[in-house]
Amino acid sequence: MVISGNAGMGKSVIAAVICKRMQEAGRLSGSHFCQYNNVRYCKPQLMIQSLACHLSHALPEYKQALVEQLSRNLGTDLNHMGVEELFALLFKEPLSTLGDPGRDMLMVIDGLDESEYRGRNELLDVIANQFCKLPIWIRFVVTTRQALNITDKLKHLKPLELKSNAEENLEDVRVFCLKRLEHIVKTANVAEFVERLVLKSEGLMLYAHFLILSITENASIVQEGNLVDSLPSGISSVYHSYFKRLERELLKELDVNEEHFLNLLSTMTASREPLPVGFVSKVLMPSINSPLTRPLTSVSSLLPVRDDCLHVIHKSVKDWLTDISCYVEHEFIMDENEGHRILAALCTDELDILKRKSVHNIQFSATERYALSHGAHHMLHKGVKREPHKLDELIKAYIIDVDIVYAKTCFNSTTAAEDLLWLKKQEIFTLLSNDNQSVVDTLLFLLRRNLRLLMDTPRTFLQTILNQGGKVLTVEASNLLRNKYPEIAYLEDVHNETQQGGVVARFECLSVVVCLDVSPQLDYMVCECEDGMLRLWSLQTGR
Repeated sequence: MVISGNAGMGKSVIAAVICKRMQEAGRLSGSHFCQYNNVRYCKPQLMIQSLACHLSHALPEYKQALVEQLSRNLGTDLNHMGVEELFALLFKEPLSTLGDPGRDMLMVIDGLDESEYRGRNELLDVIANQFCKLPIWIRFVVTTRQALNITDKLKHLKPLELKSNAEENLEDVRVFCLKRLEHIVKTANVAEFVERLVLKSEGLMLYAHFLILSITENASIVQEGNLVDSLPSGISSVYHSYFKRLERELLKELDVNEEHFLNLLSTMTASREPLPVGFVSKVLMPSINSPLTRPLTSVSSLLPVRDDCLHVIHKSVKDWLTDISCYVEHEFIMDENEGHRILAALCTDELDILKRKSVHNIQFSATERYALSHGAHHMLHKGVKREPHKLDELIKAYIIDVDIVYAKTCFNSTTAAEDLLWLKKQEIFTLLSNDNQSVVDTLLFLLRRNLRLLMDTPRTFLQTILNQGGKVLTVEASNLLRNKYPEIAYLEDVHNETQQGGVVARFECLSVVVCLDVSPQLDYMVCECEDGMLRLWSLQTGR
């Protein structure tokens, strides 16, 4: 079942309520909510793996079939498979071996229109062409905005369209307003008051939500009877009012000028996930090295702060800031490219700081996590102008630098490989020097080859680069192990030099260093010596 509708109709709330009720009834087998403000949750490969994981918990027979299926595909990199190929591997093939479990298994996918990844919506093709081939007892509910490409590809599924002027929808808005206002509106003509709200809401749940919010913040609206004049006219008016209030508050309380305020809005439009408060502080008050601790009460409902990050309550807010085709032209139309430029500079500064400190066994801050996850995308965004001769320097300093790649591996074992794979698919890759292209290939090969090891023990990354990184990378890894990370034990193939004390062991009998850690403390390794024998070396004694 496909549920479609314009922005603000309440599709995500419908999906959430379906999940809640079906879970309580023991019938929910999986869900995935694509998030407009978190690019990771829009990745179709992640969604398919997530749903497979959910279904394996709900249906033991499927889990067994899936394990058998994956055991025949050892070495397959699920994160880099095509979407249709991955869907066949995780769903189509294992489910074809199962019988009817005697009950329907429901899965919910919210925000199909937000699953566009790297300019394509491969998930749409899978839903349109492959879902119908699954067993009849696998059921799906999919919500999406109305878009020409989506409507055309899903028309054979006969989507349920939420229409703002439909009586059923207007009744929903009416019930919502009555429930929210029953303890606020004390007048005898409450029914008439609600009807005027329903008419003003234009059938949009999101707009109705903001109307109710305006009333609760200023109850005098009801008594004065000037509803039409006092409440914002349309969702665009709501957003304009909020941002004007924010601008005034920032000027009054923090002396933030207009330029810095607009810079904040630009970064919000370009951010790939909720913006760390640390970045918000630097954008608003670049000359003051202190975090923004006092909440901005005037916009807390529109830009809530959770987990030390600034969230945007609805995708239509970003649309309003960037797309004049959907809304009337206003003074807050932002240039998303400027946001990428600002975020590139912020991430560059954050990565420079990381280079100056050890990342071994640390808790990364919100700004550090953002820079490691998304810095490369902002630095190399098409809208950020880079001089060709400086492109190699940028790549070398922040994307293929061994210190930065190690930090990414400590933070998330797949981030570095994903960045390198993304870089290889960009047009700018062909502009890089042959040396830098070679380094990208080498790093990508080693990261993907040792993915499981790096997930469990990320600090073995430096030993891996030392062993197999080639001339340039080996020197970088050796320097880091000697000077920045002396606490990490390692083996290096250097003749006639042995150091006791548990830090480094070098052996003249090692021709090719092929190391495998065999101890939880990383103090014993198996190595191949020049006589062809495998020997157990102690990093504590050098023997």
